[in-house]
Amino acid sequence: MQRRHFLKHMAAASASTVLSMYVPQICAWAQEGQSRPRFFIFVFASGGWDPTLVFEPKAGLQSIDIDPAGQVNQVGGITYLHNTGRPWVKTFFDEFHDKACIINGVNTQSVSHTIGTEIMMTGKAGTPSPDWPTAISSKLGSDLILPHMALSGPSFSGTIGGGTSSGSGFLSLLLFDGSYYTADATAEVVLDAHIQRRFNNLMGQFQEEGRTGLRQPEMVESFRRWHDLKAIKADLGADFEDLDGLGSEGVALATAFERGYAVTGTLEAHGSWDSHSNNFPQQNEGFNDTFEGLHTIVSRLAGRNATSGPGTLLDQTTLVVMSEMGRTPKLNGANGKDHWPVTSVMFIGGGVRGNTVLGGTDNFQNQEMIDYSTGLPSSGGSEIAAVNLGAAILEYAGVNPADFLSASVQPFRMAFA
Repeated sequence: MQRRHFLKHMAAASASTVLSMYVPQICAWAQEGQSRPRFFIFVFASGGWDPTLVFEPKAGLQSIDIDPAGQVNQVGGITYLHNTGRPWVKTFFDEFHDKACIINGVNTQSVSHTIGTEIMMTGKAGTPSPDWPTAISSKLGSDLILPHMALSGPSFSGTIGGGTSSGSGFLSLLLFDGSYYTADATAEVVLDAHIQRRFNNLMGQFQEEGRTGLRQPEMVESFRRWHDLKAIKADLGADFEDLDGLGSEGVALATAFERGYAVTGTLEAHGSWDSHSNNFPQQNEGFNDTFEGLHTIVSRLAGRNATSGPGTLLDQTTLVVMSEMGRTPKLNGANGKDHWPVTSVMFIGGGVRGNTVLGGTDNFQNQEMIDYSTGLPSSGGSEIAAVNLGAAILEYAGVNPADFLSASVQPFRMAFA
């Protein structure tokens, strides 16, 4: 028997206060009488990407250093920087440009990794605010056992995450040691029998000692949730085994959406994004891996039927791809780029205004003001910040932004058709 699996299982019998919502009867979305849900996948490139390498080519400017091997490409309404050394960027846009919307010149309001991440995911920093997927799942999936699956990317549960956000501990119980190990079948049988005996003994002990307060029903609830998780694990099957990157994790999320277990998820775009040295090689590798993963996810979504009604699963699913900051316009002495508070965000899929590039920066990569009615630069416009994008995401999801944000926040709706 492997001790790590024993500890994972035993966590179920002690973590009842972490996730204390009731367990629903799991059923398919297409069951008669259920409305068609919207799903959301948030992909986060932790470390700070360089928007000029893909999203906003800045060719021909002395004020901005761009990839010397890059070439400006256009497909449909999308203009991007192409490099033959990272073919998946071109492959993705060639196939899915009509599903993608790029927003340039987004103000992250920070050059701190920690603060920038919190701002991009919640709209603000320093307060216990739920991130966009947690806020959405709290409204659209509150009756599900794992409405928000934070498989890898950052997660901010705020004050509502106890009943909505899966969290790393709960997912470890589902996936065992993270995403890379599966318990031996014989070990599972032994562990199951052990935990059942342990539970029965504890319940008998509580009864004999007259300990019938809150602890006993909490233990019963935890045990029930553990059994439900095991049923989910069996139902999700092979798609939740050997998760080793963005593509496989996205496919797993798609399966969870189809089976009616979740409505949102967060994933990590793996890469050495914090490129203070050797900016172009590091960023190119990160973008190639990320766009390969995005291609896998979007292809899977586009190849599956919607859970209810016409169209595909991609028509139901919106992907939001972001980073916590950008990189400086000029290279430093180590051929790297340092932290910069202006970045780009890409939306893909359901509800998105495809073939579109919005926002922008000037010749020094400073944010430009944007006309919110056109999405284009305007001297009399307003800035695009994370909170404006988040408000629009919530609004598209059918969630009132005022439930989580100040009523004065203006949603930047132009990313949605």
